[in-house]
Amino acid sequence: MRAVDQESQAAKRIANLALAVPVTGRGVGLALAAVGLLIAGWVWGYPELATLGAASALACVAAGSVIAAKPRLEVERAVAPDRISVGHDATVTLNVRNAGRWRSVNARAVDAYGGSGLETRRVSIPLARLRPGKSAGASYAIKAERRGVVDAGPLTIGKRDLLGLAATAGTFGTTARLWIHPRLHQLGRTPDGLARSLEGTADKVEQGSLTFHALREYVIGDELRHVHWRTSARIGKLMVKEHLDTSLPTVAIAIDDRADSWPASPGSLAPQPFEAACEAAYSILTACFRAEYHAALVPASGAVVSGAGRDSYGDLLAELAPDAKDSLSAYVSRLTAARYGDTLVWITGTEPPTDRLATLKRAYPTVIAVHLALGLPTSASLAGGVPTIRAADGEQFAAAWNNGGTRL
Repeated sequence: MRAVDQESQAAKRIANLALAVPVTGRGVGLALAAVGLLIAGWVWGYPELATLGAASALACVAAGSVIAAKPRLEVERAVAPDRISVGHDATVTLNVRNAGRWRSVNARAVDAYGGSGLETRRVSIPLARLRPGKSAGASYAIKAERRGVVDAGPLTIGKRDLLGLAATAGTFGTTARLWIHPRLHQLGRTPDGLARSLEGTADKVEQGSLTFHALREYVIGDELRHVHWRTSARIGKLMVKEHLDTSLPTVAIAIDDRADSWPASPGSLAPQPFEAACEAAYSILTACFRAEYHAALVPASGAVVSGAGRDSYGDLLAELAPDAKDSLSAYVSRLTAARYGDTLVWITGTEPPTDRLATLKRAYPTVIAVHLALGLPTSASLAGGVPTIRAADGEQFAAAWNNGGTRL
C-alpha cells in the first residue's frame, strides 16, 4: 500500500505540474486520464495502462514546458497621425523583434485598441516563425468614427502547444494614444467681438497693438526674435513670448458639459447632441484661429485651455463628457469672475438660461447662445436680447451660423 500511495502522490505531482500552466479543456482531460491510467496500471498490474498513463503525463509536461518558455519580444509602436478628426483615418505601425537567442517565435499575436466610451476592437497580427534577432513589421488602420481618446496596445501574444493541451498569453510593448477630435464644419463668420477704445467706449476694430500674453515652448515656425533667452537658459529648452493683439476680439467658448444640460436619448440612431456641441465648439475655435483671434475653451468641468495651439483645444474636446458636477450658478460665477474674453459663446443642450446670460453681458459685451437638441428646427433669433442659434446637429448649426446667426 505504501508503494501505491507513493505512486499516487507521484502521479498527483505530475498532474499538478501540468495544471501549473493555463491548460485547455483537452489538457485537463488528458492530465486526469494520465493519473487514472497510472494508478490503474500500478494497482491492477497492467503495464500497458501504466505506459499509456506515463505517455499522457509526458505529453502534459511537454505542453507545459512549451508554454512556460515566454518569448522575449521588443515591440515598437507608432500612430500617425496621432491627432485626427472624425471621419479620417490613422495608421498604427508595429515593429516586433525577437530578442531571444535560441527560440523562434511562432505564436498568435493580437493588437487591441479602444478607449472610454469606445468599443474595443482587436486586430490579428501575423507573427510566424520569427527567428532570434529578426524583426517583423505590421500595420493597420483606425477609422475615426466618433470623438474620443483611443489607446492602441499592448500587443498580446498567444501560445499553444501542438496538441492543444495548454495555452497562455502575454503582453508586450507599451500603448500609443490617438486623439480623435470632433468633426470640423467650415464657418464663414467669426464673432464680431468688442474691444475697448481709449475713450472708454466699445468699438469694433480690425487692428491694434500687440502686447505680451504668455510664455510657451518653441515650435517649428516661430521667429527666433521672440525667444525669451533668459527663461530658456534657466529651464533648458527654448521658450518664446506669445503676443496678443488687444484690439482683436477675444472669444470664450463656454460649453456647458453639466449632466443636467444634456438629457440622454437612448435608442436613437442619430448622434447625441453633446457630440454636436463639441463639433460646434471646435468649428468656432478653428474659425477664430483663421482670423487670428485669441480664444479660450471653458467647460463647466473646470479644465480650461487658453492661448494654446489648436491641438490642445481638440484634445480637451476629445476627452470631454457631459458629466460635470458643478451647478449652473457656480459655472456662471466662474465665468463672470475670470472674464476670459470680450465675446462669449454659450453652448448647451437645454433652453439657454437667458436671465443668467443677461448677467454675463456685464463681463462679456457680446454673448451668443447655441442650443443643440435632437429634432430641434434650425433657427437663429433673439431670445431675451441674446442672439440664439438652434439646431439638431453640427451641420445645421454651421448653416445657421453662416447665415448670420451671430449678427442678429
